[in-house]
Amino acid sequence: LAEAGAKVVVAARREAEGHAVVEELTALGAEAAFVAVDVTVEEQLVAVVAATVARFGRLDCAVNSAGINEDYALITDADAAMFDRMMAVNVRGTLLGMKHQIRQMLAQGSGGSIVNMSSILGHAASGTGAIYVATKHAVLGRTRAAALGHAKQGIRVNCVAPTAISGTPIVDYTMANFPHLLQPYIDDIPMGRTGRAEEVGRAVAFLCSDAASFINGHSLAIEGGQLAR
Repeated sequence: LAEAGAKVVVAARREAEGHAVVEELTALGAEAAFVAVDVTVEEQLVAVVAATVARFGRLDCAVNSAGINEDYALITDADAAMFDRMMAVNVRGTLLGMKHQIRQMLAQGSGGSIVNMSSILGHAASGTGAIYVATKHAVLGRTRAAALGHAKQGIRVNCVAPTAISGTPIVDYTMANFPHLLQPYIDDIPMGRTGRAEEVGRAVAFLCSDAASFINGHSLAIEGGQLAR
């Protein structure tokens, strides 16, 4: 997004990493700021939108990418507390993010674009990790509902649906602790490799841009051909 010329607000729980990203973007000549936010706390989502507008004057694009996974079990071993934690971040966090982002875009009266982070497991499923699968299906459903609800106001809502992306915390953790679950999944990718973070980033930037001006309610799979089988 910064490479495309956007002024970027990095919003996340981990302050040191967030400030490091801002320093990297600033060194590249972009305008950027960091705001600490926990997406499970609605008041903080309100605050990050307000901070964005206070710093840059408006909100044109938003990316809801916070997500966790603690579930690597069969559904017969599903844990209710784990379900609540994952739904709070992956589903409620995305929903409440959209709620306040769209309110700001409506107040501006000039439309906008929102991109949510689903997963290839929002299109398909696996025999383990049913909670994670459910959260990513839910993100896709909420994306489509918001897209339909605000299409006539010029607000586009889409999502991306990546497969395993190397160098990300979820994939690194899974490979270190559950390689027997992830390696066969990676081996099944027709292109013969995992994805890269920048490949997801470029797709997100495209969906935020005017080049995607007639794309709405869509889930863009970034998966090296897995869904073509």
